[in-house]
Amino acid sequence: MSTGHSEDARREVGAERMAPDALVAAARAALADAGPELSGQEAELFLVREGSLALEHEASSSSFAARLGDSCSAVARVWNATVRGVASGPVGEGADLKRLLVQAARRTVPSSSPPPVSPLPADSRLPSWRWAPSVSQARSDATRMVRECVPEGTVVQALVLTRRSTWSALVRGHGVLAQVEQREEAFVRCETPRGAVVDAVVLRADETAWGALRERLHAAVDALSGPVREADPRLPRVLRPAVAAPLVAGLGWLLRGDVAVSTPALARAVGKKIFPSLLTVEDLPRHVEGTRHRDWDDEGRDAQPLRLVDEGRLLGFLHSQESAARLGVPPHGRGLRDGASEASAAALNLFIAPRGDALPASYTELVARVETFTAMPRPGRVSLIAGGWEVRDGRRVHRIAPMELELPVLETFRSLRGVGADLTFFPTAEGCGTPTLLLPPSQE
Repeated sequence: MSTGHSEDARREVGAERMAPDALVAAARAALADAGPELSGQEAELFLVREGSLALEHEASSSSFAARLGDSCSAVARVWNATVRGVASGPVGEGADLKRLLVQAARRTVPSSSPPPVSPLPADSRLPSWRWAPSVSQARSDATRMVRECVPEGTVVQALVLTRRSTWSALVRGHGVLAQVEQREEAFVRCETPRGAVVDAVVLRADETAWGALRERLHAAVDALSGPVREADPRLPRVLRPAVAAPLVAGLGWLLRGDVAVSTPALARAVGKKIFPSLLTVEDLPRHVEGTRHRDWDDEGRDAQPLRLVDEGRLLGFLHSQESAARLGVPPHGRGLRDGASEASAAALNLFIAPRGDALPASYTELVARVETFTAMPRPGRVSLIAGGWEVRDGRRVHRIAPMELELPVLETFRSLRGVGADLTFFPTAEGCGTPTLLLPPSQE
């Protein structure tokens, strides 16, 4: 096992000097000290302390390689009515925070619509944060995944477990808003006669999540093994959740505020029924089965429950403060940062609301997605290779050869014919959730 002990030890020493409470105190001091150099501009600091563990498991040799990380970084932002500036970087001591504020002030650019800011509580309690990764527990989870979830005799090409604990805080003046987010996931890539399949599970979930992963992997390996026939293009297509997930992730991209800003026709469609009545799309920060749980976003806004599409009617988009300001609508807590970066619009637990619509008697059932380099090589267009079964009168009659699907996101959801009840969330598809989806035949 390789863990990079000496490097991690050095990081831990620096991190101890900048524990969460010390970070907040240093940020407040930096904001006060940098005041004269900000020339009257308002300022804030976004602080991130993150611990990470990535364990790679080589199933054929039962060997492990683990990487541990412990980082501390910050984003400084300054603004007034006409300009704004941003700077980011690692933080080892309090002086780094003032340096970032000064850099941000020197990098201002004209801004006709600076993002609005919300007041922060002055007396909020800082959540506790402790990073104590267990490589032995990660080994145990990896071994369990191979033993319980992967079909016997199947070659595991890769298995990676990731654990990330992120403490973050937004500091503005004497106000501060802080939270801790835990993410623990395991990804596996299995070899089949017709290509690799990739799936994942959220660790520490209840046993039903492990059982669902086992069922999906067994179904995928079964569908991609044995004799096949070409799919009948006249049959409607049933996309099981593992195949539908990248398509729903594409819908999540389409519903982002920055995409709406650059697509005026889409922005003007708010309030109109542009999808079938059977499509409802939500994003719930605290969905019990979701992969992320948040109370507020990285810009200090409450992460509100959102209904983006209601029975086919477009209600709105996922907004950061900037995209909301550009479209003239209130922000609703979806300005998220990837580490020490500027916030952008993103979903938390976006999903298609399940319905339980009945399937036709005969259809092409796609249960396994063959791994490709990317599922959306062009914006707004999802490309998949999927295999499964031909179903006649409710019975699987034979496997079909993996078929290529080119699905323009907007048009595909406009043609949606049915939504199942088997809602599943996927770490492999940006955390989105989907039930089974029924689409029309590829040729009508």
